[in-house]
Amino acid sequence: MKTESNLDVKAFLADLKGLLKIESTNNEAGMVTSEAPLGTGINDAIDYLLDLGKNFGFKTKNLDGYCGYIEMGEGDEMVAMLNHVDTVAVGGGWTVPPFDLTLQDDKIYGRGAIDNKGPAMVSLYAMKALAETGIPLNKRVRLIIGGDEEGDAWRCMKRYKDTEELPGASFSPDSRFPAIFAEKGMLRICLKKALDSGTNEMTFFSGNQINTVPDYAKAIVDGVTYKSYGKSAHASEPDNGVNAIFRLAQKLKAREIKHPFLELLEVVSLDGFNIRISDEISGALTLNPSIARVDAEEAVLECDIRYPVSVEIKDIEEQIAAAVKPYGFSFEILEELGPLHVDRESALVKSLQKVYREYSGDSSGPMTSGGATYARAFDNAVAFGGRFPGEANMCHQTDEYWSLESMKKNFDIILKALEVLAK
Repeated sequence: MKTESNLDVKAFLADLKGLLKIESTNNEAGMVTSEAPLGTGINDAIDYLLDLGKNFGFKTKNLDGYCGYIEMGEGDEMVAMLNHVDTVAVGGGWTVPPFDLTLQDDKIYGRGAIDNKGPAMVSLYAMKALAETGIPLNKRVRLIIGGDEEGDAWRCMKRYKDTEELPGASFSPDSRFPAIFAEKGMLRICLKKALDSGTNEMTFFSGNQINTVPDYAKAIVDGVTYKSYGKSAHASEPDNGVNAIFRLAQKLKAREIKHPFLELLEVVSLDGFNIRISDEISGALTLNPSIARVDAEEAVLECDIRYPVSVEIKDIEEQIAAAVKPYGFSFEILEELGPLHVDRESALVKSLQKVYREYSGDSSGPMTSGGATYARAFDNAVAFGGRFPGEANMCHQTDEYWSLESMKKNFDIILKALEVLAK
């Protein structure tokens, strides 16, 4: 793999530090205003990148605080990179300041370092480098910056598509290499039960973000407080984390505490829901119980499910509803997001694969993912970057980081990909 890079590391890190210092947590980004419908922090992060783009000589536009774009070049056609500046919540246990840039042992720490502020800054610097080469291009290049990727509604992309030009081809460096030609479908559900006065009183709290494995859970029973700790991970890869909800449930069960919510958790699994499903294209279905809330009146569990691209979502929903009904829990759909499946032999996938293969020497074919990227929002779009094979997935985790070496390599690959696609 090539190791030399033309990235101006000093300037890049200074600009990235400024972006990481902006607290743009999804649903917790400060005051909501007419100019900042997603919170002032998210609008500030969008404007921060737009101001940098303007200083680099590019055209910019803020779309009502939901999203923005930076554009270079001329031509009737346009290719795009798709990034976001909102982040998941910080959580506990950080050993470095989460809203700052800390460089230690080649690792850049900070919430959003890899998901997705770091790749957004890499994308902008790749545009700058491409413009400075003077290579003639036939298409415009646009960096689309969203502010609601970590939320349920993707209001940012809906706002963009209401009024703006759609790219002819695009990629999102919000996943990994090689190119991701298929992303599993996403289903988010809520299981709920009203509790009567005869129920043993218990409070139970865990999780703040539905797309994250919860790393902390707390319960109070008969005046006694119980706590459990786990390990956070992205909900699309629950086996990489340790779910604190189940840890605490086991602790309460060992003390012979009984409650309808604890009975429900006994069946919250792939086998308990009868949804142990996979296909040859995208692999196995994953289930992540993410948010638990129990008080004297109600018990609620929200779960994140990523399902194979060839599976009918209706079958999954029916199986879960049937599994929880005997326990008195209702089944509600919070969000459905269909799978992405682009022909692995398409010109886009083959072009990106060629760029990656020539740079890295890795001849692996295009991959599938359980993640959900902005590629789903557009036709002829795939995820491409930023983790390399073998690199840890630090998205949504405590002490989130991205290695400086990986950033440099992403810069080189994205720069070449833009040159190829824009020609």
